Amino acid sequence: MKWVLNTYQTAQEWDVERIIEVCRAAGYEGVEFLQDFSQSHGIEADAPDTHVLAVGKRMQEAGLLVASLTSCCVFHALEEAERERNIEQVKRVIDQAEVMGSDHVRVLGDRLPDDEADRNQVLSNVAAALRELGDYAEPKQITVSIEAHGSFTDPVYAVQVVREANRPNVGIVFNSQWRVGAQDGWQLPPDAPSIAPLYDLVAPYLSSIHTHAMEKPEERRYYQEFFRLLARDNYQGYVSNECAYQGPDPEKVLSLYTALFRAFTS
Repeated sequence: MKWVLNTYQTAQEWDVERIIEVCRAAGYEGVEFLQDFSQSHGIEADAPDTHVLAVGKRMQEAGLLVASLTSCCVFHALEEAERERNIEQVKRVIDQAEVMGSDHVRVLGDRLPDDEADRNQVLSNVAAALRELGDYAEPKQITVSIEAHGSFTDPVYAVQVVREANRPNVGIVFNSQWRVGAQDGWQLPPDAPSIAPLYDLVAPYLSSIHTHAMEKPEERRYYQEFFRLLARDNYQGYVSNECAYQGPDPEKVLSLYTALFRAFTS
């Protein structure tokens, strides 16, 4: 498993040099650059090629991985033109990932309508978009993953579209949402003693993982079991800290998350 930092909120105002400094000090192997949030690192879909190249080179010099470019493009629009706009933007992001030496791009689904006919159509559209992007990314040796986010926190939907896309380089970013006592959709019972049923459902399609507040008592036991299962199955992908800490001592807090990750995976 490769422990990396997602720049969401915590690094919102950090330039690339600050991100590198903190990651090296706090024990991270790489960085997942969030796009579409106007973050100070400047790695956006419309960033100049010169900036993309320069950041990729600087990361390499620092001995850090570009673990992912995390696009916030979505494919739930019923209008074909809007879906195509998002697909074309992600293709640009895939090109950027290739330039930077990254092997992973994240996308979103993202929202499913209540109407059953429209919901089925959106699911089909999302799967088709993932298939097209997987085909585009395959010769570049890049994986495209849909995050289990929005309506796709329901693992049945995330698994459905990845199965339908049916490409070896299309997977799921599991967002560490355990569905324990969920109000609707697929769920584990309240106070579930194990997340094994959830893990068994998503494990064949895992290509990246986001973690959040692993220290919370109500979350900790699920994270511990999750990492035991990943270690059992020899998961070799990225585990990205998306803790979104914005307090006064990010180096200390991010180091503590590294220690917790190592304790859970030792």
